[in-house]
Amino acid sequence: MHLRTKVFPVWLFLAVLSSCHAPALEIKETCFGTLADGTEATLYHLTNSAGASLSVTDYGARIVSLVMPDRNGMMEDVIVGPGDLATFEKGRPERFMGCIIGRYGNRINHASFTLDGIQYKLEANETLDGEPVQCHGASQGFDRFLWESGIVRESSRVGVRMHRLSPDGESGFPGNCDCFVTYWLTEDNIVQVDYEATTDKPTVINLSNHSFFNLHGARHGSYVMEQLLTVEADSCIQNNLQMCPDLILPVEGTPFDFRQPHRVDYRIDMRSRQLEIMHGMSACWCIRDWDGTLRKAADLYDPRSGRGVETWTTEPALLTYTARGFNGSLQGKYGPVDKFTAMLLETIHFADSPNQDRFPSTVLRPGETYHSTTQWRFYAR
Repeated sequence: MHLRTKVFPVWLFLAVLSSCHAPALEIKETCFGTLADGTEATLYHLTNSAGASLSVTDYGARIVSLVMPDRNGMMEDVIVGPGDLATFEKGRPERFMGCIIGRYGNRINHASFTLDGIQYKLEANETLDGEPVQCHGASQGFDRFLWESGIVRESSRVGVRMHRLSPDGESGFPGNCDCFVTYWLTEDNIVQVDYEATTDKPTVINLSNHSFFNLHGARHGSYVMEQLLTVEADSCIQNNLQMCPDLILPVEGTPFDFRQPHRVDYRIDMRSRQLEIMHGMSACWCIRDWDGTLRKAADLYDPRSGRGVETWTTEPALLTYTARGFNGSLQGKYGPVDKFTAMLLETIHFADSPNQDRFPSTVLRPGETYHSTTQWRFYAR
């Protein structure tokens, strides 16, 4: 057992000591490098008996690599992005690749919200159409911190539990927010991410993982737009010029109708205000019949390799972005990251929910516990 800090919760020691140690599941830790302030980061490498693996680092609580088999059993990393600590620490937009985004993932319009009659001014890190916007927690989002971390084990899965306390006033958010994220790898090639949080003041919270996927394999730099996407949604969001929700529209007759499998670039040339505003394929869907339980949100399949992944989540929305902003200037693990070589499968609450009562609430109050779970269920055919 390994714990990086003395303040990690005592109950975790008991959970680790009472668990069964499955020999087929392994976890190793190595040094991932040193941050500018001299602090050492750790890389955790999780493997199952089939040879699938997940590598995560405590810097930004981020996924660095995820290796899964194709239809012939060939193992490939399906996570696109850098593989070194220095790039994650210093770069942008690569600072968000693979990480946990928070305290509020995605955007809050006008960089402010009102809760219980109190207006909170947030740090703005974007200006869109002349308006200040906060995105992914601004300059000191959750990706910018080294999280406390410890190994956890169960009979059929192995994981890393990470923790950080986001202090009252960080980026403008109220309350000391105590946050936990646990990454699990199972024997049947499921990656599960569990989120928990509590607070001592009313606040808002919206956590998600910001990994970029290419099921053909990250090292190939292949065109993700030809992969087949199915989304369990009958409606989606049209954004305003601050890239925050404006209208909720049916997907019928739009480029965002993925109720049946289609290429990601399906109807990409169709006239659409959302495509114009976002300058390409970027969408946020409303998951059908959402009730907060774990349910299937999407299926992405690569016909060339036979790799596929089902996304299951307790969150109400699925957001994707197809790396249209990348141009080869970013050096990833296997070479330059080019346009349309990766996409998000991001499970999340809707952007700007603290200012829009029509969406499920993101308010967290003292005495409550925020829970969220996402699974990526990998398969090959």
